[in-house]
Amino acid sequence: MPSYSGRRPFIPADPLPALHSPDTIRVEVCAAWPDRALRQELCVPVGTTPQALRRFPGLDPQLQTAWDEASAVGVYGEPKALREALRDGDRLELWRPLMADPKEARRQRARLKGVDAAAPRRRKDNG
Repeated sequence: MPSYSGRRPFIPADPLPALHSPDTIRVEVCAAWPDRALRQELCVPVGTTPQALRRFPGLDPQLQTAWDEASAVGVYGEPKALREALRDGDRLELWRPLMADPKEARRQRARLKGVDAAAPRRRKDNG
């Protein structure tokens, strides 16, 4: 498969069979940073968990490093337990820790605009 762009390299598995066997599944592992992203497709045994995939021999070293920095993992944007088996076609995402609390960041932006974030909102009357 081609890469998304020059900044987002695709690392193909080495080698991926054209038709994987009934005892293997294909999964994609990806990680993103503000300036770059990585993704790799792997063919792994059925029943592989994210925890087992972390030390999978075919996993790219850059993704292994990203995994060490990850605060959590998910599949298609949903949190995934480390001991829950992956399914064929899953995209395992390595999530970085948040740099700031989203609620606190919103309060600070509101203060800068002069809006009291703690004040309750009033509904407009329709009359």
